[in-house]
Amino acid sequence: MPDSVKSQTKPQGADTQEVKAEEKDAVVSAASTQVNLKDPTQTQIYLRMLKYIKPYWLMFVLGLIAAVPSGAMDGAIAWLAGQGLQKIVVEGREHFIYYVPVAVLIIATSQGVFRFLESYCIRYVGAAAIRDLRNELFAHLEKQPLLYFQGQSSGVLIGRMINDVAIIENAISQTFQSMISRMITLISLAAVVILQSWWLAIVALSILSCIVLPVGILGRKIRKSSRKSQEAIGDLVSVLSESIQGAKIVQSFNLEHFQTTKFHETNQSFFHNTTKAARHEALLSPILAFIGAAGIAAVMWIAGYQVVNNHMTLGSLTSFIIALLLLYSPIKNIGRINGVIQPALAAATRIFEVLDKVPDLIEAPDAKELHGVPHQIRFDKVCFQYPGTNQQVLRNIDFEIPAGQLIALVGLSGSGKSTLANLVPRFYDITSGAITIDGINVNQYKLESLRSRIAVVTQDNFLFNTSIEENIRLGRIDATREEIEQAARAAYAHDFISDLTEGYATQIGERGVRLSGGQQQRLAIARAFLKNAPILILDEATSSLDNESEKMVQEALNNLMKGRTVIVIAHRLSTVRHADRILVLQEGSIVESGNHDTLIEHNGVYKRLIEAQFERQEA
Repeated sequence: MPDSVKSQTKPQGADTQEVKAEEKDAVVSAASTQVNLKDPTQTQIYLRMLKYIKPYWLMFVLGLIAAVPSGAMDGAIAWLAGQGLQKIVVEGREHFIYYVPVAVLIIATSQGVFRFLESYCIRYVGAAAIRDLRNELFAHLEKQPLLYFQGQSSGVLIGRMINDVAIIENAISQTFQSMISRMITLISLAAVVILQSWWLAIVALSILSCIVLPVGILGRKIRKSSRKSQEAIGDLVSVLSESIQGAKIVQSFNLEHFQTTKFHETNQSFFHNTTKAARHEALLSPILAFIGAAGIAAVMWIAGYQVVNNHMTLGSLTSFIIALLLLYSPIKNIGRINGVIQPALAAATRIFEVLDKVPDLIEAPDAKELHGVPHQIRFDKVCFQYPGTNQQVLRNIDFEIPAGQLIALVGLSGSGKSTLANLVPRFYDITSGAITIDGINVNQYKLESLRSRIAVVTQDNFLFNTSIEENIRLGRIDATREEIEQAARAAYAHDFISDLTEGYATQIGERGVRLSGGQQQRLAIARAFLKNAPILILDEATSSLDNESEKMVQEALNNLMKGRTVIVIAHRLSTVRHADRILVLQEGSIVESGNHDTLIEHNGVYKRLIEAQFERQEA
């Protein structure tokens, strides 16, 4: 055979990996071309977060009502202490010495009851709102098309789902409740201060108002550092996930040190941004403390002068000083609350970025249900290129699959076979042309209805970390145990399942790691049997199996293909000899079409692929 042919006919087992690499490059390029919207303001983020509180407005209002007496009683205690001292010491009403402590205890007890109601109601609302936000985020991710996930790091998405939501939950359930009661406390204590001496109050509040400047400046810095820290968390999850799932590759290529170094560098980035945010937060606290102390010192000096010159009573001074001292605590807490709110705002921004991503696959307003069996599929001059790229992956694909027939797709790696098959269930939308099922464009069918009529078995089938029974049941959620066993028997899986200690209840681990490759494939085929879809797509379904496993899996596939419209992407060309029609793809175009015998007689690309594969097997 000529060297040129040998060099072109590389093993098709690499086809799936190369196509995935091409898809990844394309979707990453597409993601980089998306328009970056202007960051929302803090007010916009606050208002949007309040939307999740709206369904629980009654509980929230109860919390607000309880916050009024809870926060106001600090002011009541300050006023009562001053007036009691005035009555007892200055006016000589000694019997007040019995009333004032009792009154203080009653107020403190009442404050405790209202504080409990306030805390419980607000935290309940916060927990419910976060639950709804997490549910909405997950449901939104489930609606995203395949391209979205291929262009995103799973670690980043998991970080947003877990870490970012947890940060918002902490802000709502803890600081939101604290912020409300502290505001009421500030208002009540400010009222006491103003009533005792309005001009002294102006002096004190003027100084205390200086806290706005450092809170604003450092708050923005905390928010920026927190966002970078949260992004680093996503990168950490990605590195960790890759190292765990790819443990075999890491160990076989001696990449332990490389992965450890990569993790350390990512962790250092997280540490740097976390400590940067902590530094700004720590700096804010002493600044606020100094401003508060300056206000108290100034007032004490002026007020002391007023008392000495009989311009102010001792009781008024006492109430004023106590109220001012009590003001110090909520003012100081503003720094702590701000230090929690700013990371929450950064986290909310990241979450809303995901929620604002509109799915690219849109259903037609009058989308139809797909009914009937079997189905005829038609590709009419279909072209496809990945978003953000200029190179067409498929060019003028034009063929028809009559109902109940088997069509095989063969070709070199990267010729577009898997991409073509992925267009039928609308994993991607075509660039031009049309794909019809029973004469109706696929984009006119409801996505759920369309995909319910298509079963897919791939080379790398995803099995979930649950029991064998539950993995098969995913083909049809409402299936009975008898139907599951029937599907397993049809897929030649029942015998090996029965030999397991726990049978169908056996836990198979992440991605089915406790099963062999052949067993995993047979479970995937059983799932397809249970789904009983009239359209079947087999994408390299036997390429990674040994000869013994392949024989058993192929028998199961032969059973599965009966009476269905089938698209087969072939790894071993010997498996497509009996296809009704074979399409040979080269660089995204169909270059040959016919059955096995016709294509062999044609002495073209298909025959060269057969000869190259036979030659490799002999070698």
